[in-house]
Parts: sequence; structure tokens; C-alpha cells
Amino acid sequence: MKRTKSRVHPRTALVIAGGGSKGAFAVGVIRHIFREYRSTGWFSIIGGCSTGALITPLAGLLGAAPQMAEEAMQRLIREYTTVTTEDILEKNSVLDFIRQQNSLNKSTPLRKRVREVFPAEWFGWLKREDTPYCYVVYTNFQSGALEVASPKDPGMSWERFIDAMIASASVPAIMEPVLIDGQVCYDGGVRDLLPLARAISLGAERIVPVMLSSGAVPQSQSRFRRLDKVLLRTLAIMLDETGMNDLQMAKRINTAIQARQEILRSLALRPRCRKKIREIFEREEYSDLFGAEKRLVRIIEGLRPDQVLTDNSLRFDPELMKQWVMLGEDKARSVLSSSPFT
Repeated sequence: MKRTKSRVHPRTALVIAGGGSKGAFAVGVIRHIFREYRSTGWFSIIGGCSTGALITPLAGLLGAAPQMAEEAMQRLIREYTTVTTEDILEKNSVLDFIRQQNSLNKSTPLRKRVREVFPAEWFGWLKREDTPYCYVVYTNFQSGALEVASPKDPGMSWERFIDAMIASASVPAIMEPVLIDGQVCYDGGVRDLLPLARAISLGAERIVPVMLSSGAVPQSQSRFRRLDKVLLRTLAIMLDETGMNDLQMAKRINTAIQARQEILRSLALRPRCRKKIREIFEREEYSDLFGAEKRLVRIIEGLRPDQVLTDNSLRFDPELMKQWVMLGEDKARSVLSSSPFT
């Protein structure tokens, strides 16, 4: 990596989908961008869901000074090429399950790893105004609402942000819930697998989404005679549909924004009419499509695996994940022929 001063592009976003161990593919994509284009800038907005939420703050730190950025990159690679399932989840004993029948596993090992990999001083760096805006999403199961958390939120603490990260990665029933403000919270992928909306609302002009599925639900030969198999298959089917819907909605918003810009340009010589049209676009009922802060002009597509990586995203196999990191690098190399920041 060239040792040049960071030039953060004001409105370039990286958004990382959920997908458990398949996050290794996203780490490969990020490593290629870091190695090839870090000298030209870095993302000003970074968001993620589930495993993407675990990656997000470290991806943000790649915009820091060289020493911190290199360490964050090394930690990302290490976590997605050496960790096993047992390093993340602790199976409940029969007695534990009888006492609390809402999950098959404890997330204690995962929380311990996150605290070690993402220390409080790094969280403090992400709180600064001049650093990338990082956010994660999770689902409040009691209200049904999608929640968004960022280090830059007023009053946000390191512990609370870690709660949000863990909640985002907590698969219902497979993993225990996280209590945030006394509310039961789980995986953000239940509502928003690829959380593009927040990046768009923050004024992203260019978005680099990283999907972790090939776009097809893998065929399964299982007879689904175990609860965990049924739950994982349900999750795979649901998340595939959710991810496609998220991307399609972002494309519709992009089309709407471009239409707004074209209409306003065509009225350049008619200022009174232009003002009236702008006022219509800025009405609250149209804000989801035409909000004044929305400036999206390009979605860089294609950063997803060409083939199915696994039918069990909660199986963390270091040898497989090393291959997925390389697949992510190869895919980024083929899709990104120039810097996404210039």
C-alpha cells in the first residue's frame, strides 16, 4: 500500500450484506480495494448487516493512518481465515435449553472475540467527525422495527455499539437474543440484508454493495429432520429474497433520483416552474424516493460470488474461508477496473 495521505471521497459508500462465514468473500473484496486503491481515498460511508456488521467498523478503520489501517486489515483477514464455529458459538447443554428455550447456542465466544478485535480506542476513532460514517442494522423483535446504530450517534458507547453488532449477527433461534434497552433484538437480515437505504439517505453518490450469495438458493439433499437444519434452510431462502429486494429498491431509488435531476435540468430556463417542481419532489410523502439528501448516481454491481459458497453459513471452516477470501479478491479485480473514489 502506498503511504500517501488519506483523501476520503465525500459520498462513496461500501455496504456489506449478511451471510455468516461467507463474510470471507467480502473481506477479500475489501482487501483488494485496500491494496489497489487506498492511495486514492477511502469510503466515507460504510454499513453492514449480520456478518457485514462485524466487518463494518474494521473496514472503516482502513481509512485511518497506515499503522492502524494495516492492523485492522490484518485482523479482518485473521478473523475470516482462522476462526472455527466453536470460536463463535457455544452449544447449549440440555439443562440450558430447558431453562431458556429460545436458542440452540450461546454467543459468549463471539462477544469476547468482537471486544478483542475491535477495542474501545478504535471505536473512539470512529466517533470523530473526520472519520468514515459506519453503521450496522439489527431487528427489534418486540417492535418489529429495523434499528440503525453508528459510533457517531449521540451518546453511543463502545459497549452499546458492540451490542448492536452482536444483535445484527444473531440468527433467531440458532443464537441467543441481545437485549438493547430491554428489547429483544436479533439479526438485521430479517428486515434488511443489504442495508443500502441508510447510505442513500446520507447522500451517497456512489455505492459499492457486496453480496454474499450467488443469486440462487442452493439445491439441498437434506430431509430436514433436525431443527437446526430447518432453521438454516428457512434463513437461506428468506435472506436470498430479502437481499434481492434490497438491491432492487436501491435501483428504483437511483432511477427516481436521475429522473428528478433530468427534470430539473430541463427547467433551467424556467426558474419559477423549476422551484415548484423542486417543492413537489421535497414533499415528505415522496422523501423515500426523492428526498433532498439523496444523490445516488451509480451502483457498482457484480461484487458477489459466481457460485454457491455454502448451504450452512454458520459453519466456519478456515480452509474454505481462505478460498472465499481469494474469490472475493478475484471478483473485485474483475469488476473494479479503476478506483471507486475518483
